[in-house]
Amino acid sequence: MTNRTFAGICFLAIATTLTGCDRRDAHQGPLAPTSTPAPVPTPAAPRLIAFTDAATGFVTSDVWDAKDHVVQFNSDGELIWSADGTHLKGYPLTQTYVAAESLCACWLEVRFGTTNGDRRAYLTADYGHWNPGTLISLELTAGSLVMTQSDVYPPGSYTLSGVVTEQTPAGLVPVEDVMISRLYGSGWQEAKTDSKGFYKIQGLYDRTDIVSAGKPGYQRFEERVAVHADTRFDIQLVKP
Repeated sequence: MTNRTFAGICFLAIATTLTGCDRRDAHQGPLAPTSTPAPVPTPAAPRLIAFTDAATGFVTSDVWDAKDHVVQFNSDGELIWSADGTHLKGYPLTQTYVAAESLCACWLEVRFGTTNGDRRAYLTADYGHWNPGTLISLELTAGSLVMTQSDVYPPGSYTLSGVVTEQTPAGLVPVEDVMISRLYGSGWQEAKTDSKGFYKIQGLYDRTDIVSAGKPGYQRFEERVAVHADTRFDIQLVKP
């Protein structure tokens, strides 16, 4: 066998092999690109809710009760007992209101006050038609919250007070058992006059709201009253 013949055989073998590779690639089509699975997004961690005091611009996520317990709320509707980090579900928020059906069948309202020069956020209870304005006390017992109503108002809040009278031939005389109501948000804060006609509504802030006075046998009184500090507001009732 000559060198030329041997070289031709080698060339034929190589050409046949390459042609076979081309046929396999043509039959199978181009190789599909390898796809990388899209990363699964990590759920965002719940964030603490911050409350803003409209009167001063003070912002905080710490909310105090009447016994100086501190709680927080997050975007998952959880109440956090700050002393030990316990998370309790079922407290969704709407602005400064926290739904607390399981706790008190009421809304918890965040209000502000000042203690020893420090601005703080406090928890009060709003029962829909009635908002007494006093702080609530919370206790964490066996993993559950227990709430009681205190007689303590947010420190640094104001008082609206006065005397209700009527005009008689003998002059002005006090009127007892008059219901005094002051509109607050969706509810009312109320007080009754005593035997001297005196009333007092506490836990108020810089606001102008409707004050009404009513008792059977008298025309109903209603007027908008501005409160920017402790305020005296006397009322004179008239019989029909």
